[in-house]
Amino acid sequence: MLIKNGKLLLDKEFEYHDLVIREGRIAEILPFRSGFQDAEVYDARGSIVVPGLIDLEVHGAAGFDMSDACDEAYEAISAYLLRRGVTSFVGAIDSFEESILEEAYEAAGKWMSQERSGARMLGLNMRGPFLNPDAAGYHNPAALRKPDLALYRKCQELSGGNIRIVNVSPELEGAREFILAVANEVIVALSNSTADFATARAAFSWKSRWCADLFWDMQPFTIEDPGLIGAAMDIAQFVTIRFDNDAYIHPSLLRMAFNEFWGRLALVSGMTAYSGLPAGQYEIEGHTVSKKRDRASFEDGRDAGSVLSLDACMSAVLGMGSVPSPLVFRAVTEMPARALGIFDEVGSITVGKRADLAILDLHTQNVQSVIRNGKLVFDERKEYI
Repeated sequence: MLIKNGKLLLDKEFEYHDLVIREGRIAEILPFRSGFQDAEVYDARGSIVVPGLIDLEVHGAAGFDMSDACDEAYEAISAYLLRRGVTSFVGAIDSFEESILEEAYEAAGKWMSQERSGARMLGLNMRGPFLNPDAAGYHNPAALRKPDLALYRKCQELSGGNIRIVNVSPELEGAREFILAVANEVIVALSNSTADFATARAAFSWKSRWCADLFWDMQPFTIEDPGLIGAAMDIAQFVTIRFDNDAYIHPSLLRMAFNEFWGRLALVSGMTAYSGLPAGQYEIEGHTVSKKRDRASFEDGRDAGSVLSLDACMSAVLGMGSVPSPLVFRAVTEMPARALGIFDEVGSITVGKRADLAILDLHTQNVQSVIRNGKLVFDERKEYI
């Protein structure tokens, strides 16, 4: 396949080049209007070509949740993601009673064992239940518990070893012992925390590596005690930030986060089952959730989780004008790949890497087409799957 007339994200800037794909890999990056001929040609005039987006926190989409524990749910979620330019993702399973967790991890692990046509699930994010009820956010406080090594081990085994990330509130009883026991086999992310700076800093010394959902459900940054946010600035190897809309994160704060954490920051969607659904009210787990264009909320007004896909989050950040566009694109491609240790395979347009690409409108950044493993699998002008 030849992709011509497109503006490619290469290294740190966008440049016009021709791109050749062979056998599912990026084979050549040629000068613009090189004259190269191929049997299959994609004319990307008026478009930008970026690596396929990688979302590190996906809870659900299109009316399905990662906890639904069925192939239908995973197929729907991965298909929805692909059409939004996301070629790879980490499925996030929230806080539930033990029986539901066991069923969900086993089903997701089995689904991942086979090649699928949608977005590629890279692993699982154990987003709960080892979280502080006082910083629960959208999690069900009744389902939260102290870090439990036996439960983690059971879920990891049921998943076929596919849990890549486990979230922990470091101030909880038993957090130190738990983190030390698992830190060499899985990424430990600190989140949903009331920890002060000293506690959070200690948790990073126990080999926690990430701070997840920066600014959300954690102690505010103050001059007396900067808390988990301050400790993450000092020590965290990686930080994820969830952006719902510009009402939640001030442009100045967003700019500060990109400046402070650049090189160790990824934008995530955290999107839930309400993503892709029309506005309205939905019954779920005994709650009535109101879905609007860019927000879902419980009856009491609490946030019910993100409803924006990663491409929409990215476009919102770009629209604020606070962060240079190449940095925003790299925060949803290169940085997630680096964080997971797969940058040698995906995350940039580099000769030899897997040809997972998203083609976006140059002006609106709307997803036009998606290439996965070198094949055109979605085109807004024609559907291929």
